[in-house]
Amino acid sequence: MSIELTEEQQHTLDQDGEEPPRVIDPRTKAAYILLPLAEYENVREIVEDEKRHKAIQPRALQNAIGRMNEDG
Repeated sequence: MSIELTEEQQHTLDQDGEEPPRVIDPRTKAAYILLPLAEYENVREIVEDEKRHKAIQPRALQNAIGRMNEDG
């Protein structure tokens, strides 16, 4: 889904020095951050790598404990 900025929003975005800009949903008061697509993809990749690492870590620990018990 894509949403085009109005001219007023674009002007505000150009003038605002806040990095990254925040957008508030007036109905829910939820805050969102606007990121250029390339930056979002970089962040997404880092988060996905961290999730994979966390998923693998318990299994790796179990394997290490199993090897220690075999050697002992």
